[in-house]
Amino acid sequence: MRTAYVDESEPGGGLDHTVYVLAAVVIAREQSDAARAAVRDATPRRMRKLHWYEALPAQRISWLDLLRHAVEIVIVRYEGAVARTERRRRRCLERLVWELEQRDVRTVVLESRGPARDRDDRSMFTALRDRGIGGRLRWTHARPSEEPLLALADIACGAHRDGHGHIPDAVVVA
Repeated sequence: MRTAYVDESEPGGGLDHTVYVLAAVVIAREQSDAARAAVRDATPRRMRKLHWYEALPAQRISWLDLLRHAVEIVIVRYEGAVARTERRRRRCLERLVWELEQRDVRTVVLESRGPARDRDDRSMFTALRDRGIGGRLRWTHARPSEEPLLALADIACGAHRDGHGHIPDAVVVA
């Protein structure tokens, strides 16, 4: 059984309305406990959660090693016309759902963005199912404080955004 943990990034601090990145880190069930423990061990005491944006450069390099727990990493990148955040996210989610189905993922855990934005995601998943995409996927939202494995998706997003060329087993699609 495989689960994908998903986080997003808006390069340019949300000021660039032409780019959006979603990263899914796929973890096998038998690896999830070890991966959670590794994330907890790597999280500095000063941080509530392991977060790429708040890390020192040396920490970021060491955190890339945490991605070794992934079976696969899928990064979906929107680069196109100026669009609102939710439109760019929906475009990325559509492609991500298809990519995850092709990889036999059954469960998707997205980082919660609050009740209203989580509802938007649920609507998108419903619309995709109505079109025959993602019917086999179960999905949920969680806070990073509840699910440490979301940090792996944050690392993959941040590393991709910052141009780190070595993200193990990463597949980047546009």
